This record gives sequence, C-alpha cells and structure tokens, in this order.
Amino acid sequence: MLLATKFFYDHFTADEICGMYTVGHFCSMAAFAVLLVAALWCSRKLTERQLDKLHWIIAIATVCLEAVKITLRVIKGQGADDWMPLYYCSLFMFAIWAAKSKNTVLQRTGYAYITMGGVLAALAFTVYPSTSLALFPIWHPSSFHSFIYHWTMCYTGLLFLLKKRYTPTVKDSIFYTAFILLACIPSYFLNEWLGTNCMFLHYAFKLPVLDQLLAFSHPLYMAVVILAQAVGMYWLNFGLYRLAVCLKNNKEKRK
Repeated sequence: MLLATKFFYDHFTADEICGMYTVGHFCSMAAFAVLLVAALWCSRKLTERQLDKLHWIIAIATVCLEAVKITLRVIKGQGADDWMPLYYCSLFMFAIWAAKSKNTVLQRTGYAYITMGGVLAALAFTVYPSTSLALFPIWHPSSFHSFIYHWTMCYTGLLFLLKKRYTPTVKDSIFYTAFILLACIPSYFLNEWLGTNCMFLHYAFKLPVLDQLLAFSHPLYMAVVILAQAVGMYWLNFGLYRLAVCLKNNKEKRK
C-alpha cells in the first residue's frame, strides 16, 4: 500500500526528483535515441497496409493513455492545468486522428502537425523535460508517460516522412497554422477563467528568456509564443526537412 501510494504521489523533495541534465536524464535521452533508431530500422520494410494498421494502433493507444492520465489526475483532485489536453504536444492526440480523415484538408492538417511540428517538439521536450523529470523521479508514472508519449510523437512523424506517407508542402503551412491558432482560442479563455497555462499563453515554464519577455509585456509574450508555435515550428521543421532531402539527393548523385 505504501509503495502504491508513493507511486502516485506528486510532491517530492529536491533529492527525490530526477532533475534535468542529471545521470537519470542523460540515460533517458540515450534510451530515447536507441529505441527510436531501432524502431525506425525495424519499420523500414513496412507495407502500406501495415503502416495503416500501425497508424490506427498509435491513434487508439495515444487516446487511451491520455484518458488514463486525465482520469487519474482528476481523481487525485489536481487542477485543470495538470490534465487539460491543450498544450502544443497534446495536439498530437488530435492530429493523429485528423490524419485518418477522408477529408483532404483535415488529413493534410494532421500530417502537417505530426511531421512538421511533432518531431522537433518531441526532441525538444526530451532535451528539456521541464514538466516531467524536473518535477518527478525518473520511475514516476508521469515521467514514463511523458517518455512514451513524446517518443511516439517523434517516431510517428519520422516514420511517415521516411515511408513517404506524407510530403510536406508550403501550402500545408496554412493548414498547420490554422490548426494551432484554433487551439489557441479556447486556450486563451480557459487561461483567463481557470488560471491555466494552456498552449503556454499565460506564462513561460522555466524558460528564463521568455520569463523576461513576460515581465516586460504579457501581450508581447503571447504574440511571440503564438507565432513560434503557429508559424516558427512549421518552417523550422520544413527547412530541416528540405535540407535533409537535398543532402540525400546530392549523395545519390555522387554514387
């Protein structure tokens, strides 16, 4: 009983928390990288039918894991900020289903977020896990959930690109931006009404540069955060993608 209680406990001392850039954090990053490379290698010969089945499995599993997390946090009486699925990475749960839509716009919107938003966001979280390892021990359910969730985001986005299930375009940036802005609208009102920090619009989370910007001007802070998520993330990912394609094409030409 004591172990079960501790397993779902959320308040730990500084000595109990894993922390960032510690041995535990570096081990988690190494595990993330090794498992990612191994999974992509094992997935290289997936057929379109197998890839479609895997898409369904990921979509269903993601929703189930999020439902369990939200239920547990609501039962424990935690605030809306701890379970509200309206953060940048939370949008993967909606995008993975949108990508299964028969509607072309919804489908491309989902794929655009998964590949041009999710991959880099997942990697960034792994390097800077301020909402998991900075708060919990490495063995805590919240740490495990964050690891699995963000690993799945990264794997799915890279897999879809490598298997050419989706090819990003300039036009798709419009769908992506609309998707992010659509999430920002309810986030703003929820933040005002409940004091949450959905889409990180209310305050910066352990990022000194953004903290300084917030102290200077909250409207300016929100504008920067919205632009970074709704525009910057897509074009940064798109630029890296195009660079990778160019390098691959040049390498093939030299053969």
